[in-house]
Amino acid sequence: MSLTPYEEALKLVLENTQRLSTEKVFLWQAIGRVLAEDVCSDSDKPPFDNSAMDGYAVRWEDIQETPARLKVIGELSAGGENTLKLEPKTAIKIFTGAPVPEGADTVVPLEYTRQEGDYVLIEGSFKRGANIRLRGAELRKDEVVLKRGSLIRGYEVGLMASVNKAFVEVYRRPRVAVVSTGDELKDLGEPIEKPSQIRSSNHHTIYARTLESGCEVANLGIVKDEPQAIRELLQKVEEYDIFITTGGVSAGEKDYVHMLVKELGFELIFHKLRIKPAKPVLFAKKGKSLLFGLPGNPVSCVMAFDLLVKPAIRKMQGFEKCEPIILKAELVRDFSRRNAERREFVRAKFWQEGGKLLCDYSPKTESHMLTSYVDANCYMVVYEGVHELKAGQEVDIVPFD
Repeated sequence: MSLTPYEEALKLVLENTQRLSTEKVFLWQAIGRVLAEDVCSDSDKPPFDNSAMDGYAVRWEDIQETPARLKVIGELSAGGENTLKLEPKTAIKIFTGAPVPEGADTVVPLEYTRQEGDYVLIEGSFKRGANIRLRGAELRKDEVVLKRGSLIRGYEVGLMASVNKAFVEVYRRPRVAVVSTGDELKDLGEPIEKPSQIRSSNHHTIYARTLESGCEVANLGIVKDEPQAIRELLQKVEEYDIFITTGGVSAGEKDYVHMLVKELGFELIFHKLRIKPAKPVLFAKKGKSLLFGLPGNPVSCVMAFDLLVKPAIRKMQGFEKCEPIILKAELVRDFSRRNAERREFVRAKFWQEGGKLLCDYSPKTESHMLTSYVDANCYMVVYEGVHELKAGQEVDIVPFD
C-alpha cells in the first residue's frame, strides 16, 4: 500500500468530518466553545453620555480663560438621578460613570481642579467633549457584537453579559473515546510482572490532550491483543463522534485493529502516511463516527493526534480555521538526517529574540522518546527530500496549542 502524503491525509480527515449539532447553554458553560449564532447588542453602549473620570462637568465656553472660577451647584454619582442642569459659570461635581448633566459638554478631571468653598478653580485647558463617553460610541442597538464562529473566552463572556445575553447557542462538545491496545501494557498502579511489560502512557496522553481540546472524553483503558476483545471494542465506535485507539495498526501478527476495521464494515479512508514519526496511522469511518488508529510509540501517537485528530475536533466544534498553524523561524543549529523520503516533524522550541523567531530542536528524535516534549512548544518541519538544514536557515514550525 502506498503511503499517503500529509496534506492529502489532512484534507481527507477534514472532508470526512462534519460539524456537530448545536445547543443552548448558560454563558459560563460556553467558555472554550464556538458560537453557533450572532450575538447582538440589546441597546446602545454606553446607553447615555457619561463621565470617563472623577471631576467636574462644565461648559467648555466657561473654561477658555484659566484658572476659571465656577460655582459648584451639586454632584452626580454613577447610578444617581440626573435632574441637574448646568447654567453658565457653574460646575457640577461628577463621578466616573455618572450621566453627564444637561448643558455640560466637558469633564475636567479632579486633579486639574482646586475647590474653594462653594467654588471650584479649573486649572488647565481641555478640548470640547473631553472625558465624556458618548451614547452609542462603542455599540449601537442591534449591532453584531460577536459573530458566529467566534471562540468564547472570559472576555466574550463579559461582553455577552454586558448585552444581557444569558444563554447562547454553541456547538456541542465532541464525544470521544480513548483506548490503548497491547499485551505488554500495564496501567497506573499495576505491578510489572515481566521484563517485557511497560507502563502505558498513550491513553493518558491522548485523554489529556482531548480534554484540553474541550471534548467529553471516555477513557476505556487498555485492551489485550485479542481479536474478540478488540472486535467488541470497535463495535462501540458509533456511540462516539471520535473513537481513538493506540497500537495495533502496524503490520505485525498481533496488529489486529486494521484487519478488524475491514471485517466490521468500516470505510477505510487511509492507512500509513509518508511522515516521520507516525507512519502507521489509520483513519476510517462508520456512519458519522470517525475512527483514528494511532501508532503505539508514544511520540508517534501524540504527534498524530496533534496533526490529524485535533483538526477534526476543531471542525466538529465549529471552528472556521481547523488546520495547524505554520510559522517561520530561524534555526539556530544544524540539523541532518540520512533518510529523507518522509516528511519529519521534530520536537522543537521557538522563542522571540531581536524581533524575529528563533528555533532549536530536541536531540531526542526517536519515536519512543516522550521526554522530547519537555520544554518543547512546536514541531519543526523537515520536508521530503531535505537531508540537512543549516543554522541561520528559515524553517517552518507548527506551534503546539
